Amino acid sequence: MPATVDVRPFEDSPEATDALEVARLATTVQWPSLTDPEVVRRVSTAPGSHAYVAVVDGAVVAWAQAVGDGVLQSHLSFVAVHPDHRRRGIARLLVVAVFQATGTKRMDLVTDGAEELYRSFGHKVMTGFRIYPGA
Repeated sequence: MPATVDVRPFEDSPEATDALEVARLATTVQWPSLTDPEVVRRVSTAPGSHAYVAVVDGAVVAWAQAVGDGVLQSHLSFVAVHPDHRRRGIARLLVVAVFQATGTKRMDLVTDGAEELYRSFGHKVMTGFRIYPGA
């Protein structure tokens, strides 16, 4: 029988381990900008940020984060799922959770490999850019 997936908001309390577990997940999926738990905590709790984790057997196996204005527009910034837990619908659950949490009518995103997942949602394909300081 498959393990139960619990999707819940990112917890930021002295006893919570979400930031550490998401940083470990970032290491596993090779996202070096999120391997520091303090960076994960700050990203997940920033003003306008909505972050959720997926937990299986007591361990964080996935994380998603979006930012939004609370009315119209949001941006899905991150979705990471541990390789051992992919293709089980966890990313979809997290995307729905963070989208609903933003309270917005639409959500934009950029992907470099999960096109199939995002095409499964009602969508409009648009062209976009990622701009870096000093570029």
